Amino acid sequence: MLVSFSVSNFRSFGEEETLNMVASNKIADHPGHRVAIGKTGKHVLRSAVIYGANAAGKSNLIRAMRVAQRLILETPRGLAAIEPFRFDRENAGQPSSFEFRFLLGERVFVYGFDVTNKQILNEWLAILKDDEELPIFERDQSGFTHSGDKTRRFFADDATMFKTLDLLTQLPSKEDELFLNRVRGLPGASQGDTLSAIVRWLTQDLVILEPQHRASDILDRLSSDPAFRTFTSRFLKGVGTGIGDLELEEAALKPKDFVKFIDRQFAEVLRGVRPEGAADHVVERRLLAEHDMQSDSFRLPFSEESDGTQQLLHLMPVLSPSQQNKVVVIDELDRSLHPLICWEFIRFFSETRPGDRKQLIVTTHEAHLLNQELLRRDEYWFVEKDAAQQSRLVSLSDFNIRNDLQVQKGYLQGRFGAIPVIGAMDDLERLLNSPAAEASDAAQAPST
Repeated sequence: MLVSFSVSNFRSFGEEETLNMVASNKIADHPGHRVAIGKTGKHVLRSAVIYGANAAGKSNLIRAMRVAQRLILETPRGLAAIEPFRFDRENAGQPSSFEFRFLLGERVFVYGFDVTNKQILNEWLAILKDDEELPIFERDQSGFTHSGDKTRRFFADDATMFKTLDLLTQLPSKEDELFLNRVRGLPGASQGDTLSAIVRWLTQDLVILEPQHRASDILDRLSSDPAFRTFTSRFLKGVGTGIGDLELEEAALKPKDFVKFIDRQFAEVLRGVRPEGAADHVVERRLLAEHDMQSDSFRLPFSEESDGTQQLLHLMPVLSPSQQNKVVVIDELDRSLHPLICWEFIRFFSETRPGDRKQLIVTTHEAHLLNQELLRRDEYWFVEKDAAQQSRLVSLSDFNIRNDLQVQKGYLQGRFGAIPVIGAMDDLERLLNSPAAEASDAAQAPST
């Protein structure tokens, strides 16, 4: 689970800002929305909803996570995505910094790096013990990496990890390569259980979805997992899409005919496969939505459903029980979705299977979701730019508000910031409504 994410000197983020998922001990609401962090007495939250005006920086926060993850997956190419903060001449040329704190088992790990768009300056992996960061490895600007002797005792059952670290640290890393890239390139058995789990969390368990996300494996999930298909059908029916059930239809096609289907919408022709032993045809699989109409029913290609219904289908894996241990980050949850469906999506995630180690982090403009009946105060975040054009993060829990406050109303009134400041439009309206403008419009009108 994500404990916190920090970023500095990246796009609209100048000074370091942190999305902190640690629950406030002062808030007793919705106890099922949090998971214990070992025996520390602290808890990590299962959800976060982030608000901000257009261009305030909330999508840049998600982009920072995505860029950091891409750097772990492919450092040399990923460095091109580094975009420093540009509104501070004194800090020009300074590195961008990214750091994740995350919970694996009963332990909290800290992983981060400082980079420019040309090289890695620093990199570190540590374990958090009583609020102290004990290094597992540290890499410097020269590319040399040192393993931490103090942490060996915490991993007595994973001798492979430090054997691997001792071997890899004998040679410096390339200037444009993360040390973790080298670890990731090893077979899982050579990484050891701990490093393997860390790499898996950073590259697979952290799932970042863009606004126009489409799950490439959604048809395979629906086909191979009947429980997931039943769950998806019932959820789509329960939120009023008009869909009663989902069905898969298969039709054999000649290879020459399959080309005709490539340009169809992804939702209609999701995948063509060649059945085993059959060399003369492929199979078109289509997803159909069944609509019940009194005593009759009709089946339509799912591609004919609304954009919102299609978007919701591709988000269904987020709610699936099989997504245990996943951290799903969705930029613009409300894209094409009705406010009530957004509410139910978040409510369902937060209220079902309490204690599950999975998280949902979303950005949205939908003020309807700002309600203490839905989430805790520390699960709401606001992003706003300061006078220096830097994006700043603040939690609703930092404000002194009553438990019965109508948060949505207070937000729209500007009490918590993170809303657009709309200037006076009087001059513009006078310009559009002036006789000169009317005369100009008349002169340009074609004669009849």
